[in-house]
Amino acid sequence: MASRKKLKKDINSFCLKVVFECFTFLEYTPSLNQENTRDIMYDAVNLRNKLIYMVNHPKEREWPGSVKEYYSQIREELYRQNVSLLKRLNNLSR
Repeated sequence: MASRKKLKKDINSFCLKVVFECFTFLEYTPSLNQENTRDIMYDAVNLRNKLIYMVNHPKEREWPGSVKEYYSQIREELYRQNVSLLKRLNNLSR
């Protein structure tokens, strides 16, 4: 398992890339789906905040397994949610 510092950098990087993609979409298609694009950006920022909080505050009571599994679940959720956000953004252009 990588360090918590690396996991936080990954969280920030992935969520920031989604936000940049949203800004790019807004720049090149200003009249299409602005509100939906802003919702995706809002969801990306909320995901980032939630995952950083989870990394900083692991709760042993809620996760009876090993700490490695806990952080692995956070990483899986990061990937799954980012793919979901990017799919939502890609579907806006249709």
